Amino acid sequence: MKKSILLIILVALVVVGAVGGFLIGQKSSAVMSTSDVTAVTETSTSSTVEVYAGDPPASVGNSEDYLINPVFPAHTIASQYGYVTLGNGRVFIGSLYNSGNGYLAGAKGAAVVASMFAGQPLSSYDYYLYITAPSTINVGGAVKTDSATVMFLASMLGQESYLNKSMYFLGDVGLEGYMYSTGVVYQRIVQLNQGGIYYLVVPKMMALAEGQNYQMAQEYAKAHNETLYTVCDIPQIYQIETSQGLPNPHGYIDFQANLSSGYNYMLEVYKSLYSHANSTAKEKASSYFSEAQKLANEGQYYQFYLPDNPMTLAIEAVYNGTSLPIDQAALKAQESGNLWAIETAAEAEYLYHGNMTDKIDSLAWAGLSESISAGPTITSYGLYQGVYNGFLVDMYAAEYYDAVTGSQYGNVTLLTNVMKNPNLVYDYGFFANYYAKLAMNFSEYFLKQLNSTSKNLVETSIQKYMENEVPLLEDQAAYYDGPSLVAYIFMNAGNSTYALYHAMPFIRMSENTEELTWYNSV
Repeated sequence: MKKSILLIILVALVVVGAVGGFLIGQKSSAVMSTSDVTAVTETSTSSTVEVYAGDPPASVGNSEDYLINPVFPAHTIASQYGYVTLGNGRVFIGSLYNSGNGYLAGAKGAAVVASMFAGQPLSSYDYYLYITAPSTINVGGAVKTDSATVMFLASMLGQESYLNKSMYFLGDVGLEGYMYSTGVVYQRIVQLNQGGIYYLVVPKMMALAEGQNYQMAQEYAKAHNETLYTVCDIPQIYQIETSQGLPNPHGYIDFQANLSSGYNYMLEVYKSLYSHANSTAKEKASSYFSEAQKLANEGQYYQFYLPDNPMTLAIEAVYNGTSLPIDQAALKAQESGNLWAIETAAEAEYLYHGNMTDKIDSLAWAGLSESISAGPTITSYGLYQGVYNGFLVDMYAAEYYDAVTGSQYGNVTLLTNVMKNPNLVYDYGFFANYYAKLAMNFSEYFLKQLNSTSKNLVETSIQKYMENEVPLLEDQAAYYDGPSLVAYIFMNAGNSTYALYHAMPFIRMSENTEELTWYNSV
């Protein structure tokens, strides 16, 4: 089937649907604290929250009306419900609301993050979020993504019955799963207490950044039997909310690839260009080349796959504008159907269309791709499904990003145009890199609102989270469909923020590229 026909069918499935929501869960659980979570005070105080008539009209088949994470528009209590079903990546909302695309964008952001932690393609489910309230809710931006993410995850994992109904979350979910906020925690905890809610979960970023305001919230919590938790990320929130924690499957990781291939490929190009360069260019290139040789002699081949490495700078010094040999890698990879050859060629294709440094760095990935002869193979349709899922993830992430930030950086028009491009290998690389950039920019949107001291603290917290979470996701991918070679290289290239943010979407791309046949051996 041609790509254009498949695109029409799949997009049609996404846009068709009706607004609705289901209630989830059967039983709430006690709130449990973990070693990674700070609880200001413990209390057994419970509350009774009114459930309004006219709850979700699409709740047929659910035995109980389940409420989670009330929201408070104009001092009234609204109930939020969410669940998933097997589907095609559609997101449905329903409520008395007046917020533009705020709830829809929030639900889409939740779908993106929840499916990542569940280790499942976003396009394998339909997502339903329902808000019910006694009056119209007027809010701006993307809202309630944190609690929606938890509910979607619980539904995917079959743990709805463990959801706690008496907890409020305050914060924005980053595209890497870290929790951000610059909100006013003291004012919110007072409001919640007056509304009968006694458990509040806030991002650690808020505790680090708000200073006196957070201290006031702590004092209020102790004086009024409130439990105030601080968390860093969605996995911690999920463990508090369900007392279950997210699954952590461990897969087999064995890459049959020679990582020196990238360096050797660049070396051949360097020697050719060097022989035709002038003396000034040769002198400049030689100093960089000496650094590159030192790394190679030490076996640090991972470094040649990162931007601005010494070999890239050496080639750039003698580069004369001639075409670089990377096209063959993409053609060979797609013909072979080898997933690791495809994803490394995809990174090469993407970088080749970037700036000069990226263009030259594409040589390392192309050389590695051409050297790969073993690994998981996929069908052509499986590759298309994986690329389409990457497109859908980016589209929803872009809409969520724009709703939170009030910008148009997400550029859904660009994403649509790329999906129309017939080069699936380039599309693969583009969607992975686009998500990484979107996630990093989203993080910076919150960080730039902090002073330098608070910013440094939060950046350190994010780095620790990424260093822990990315390997877990790689293990998860290995358990389901096979790990990502590109992510593995990024993860071992020094654990820089850049590398880890770029590893994450490549893990997701490889994990969600379906119709695999298992490993071919050399």
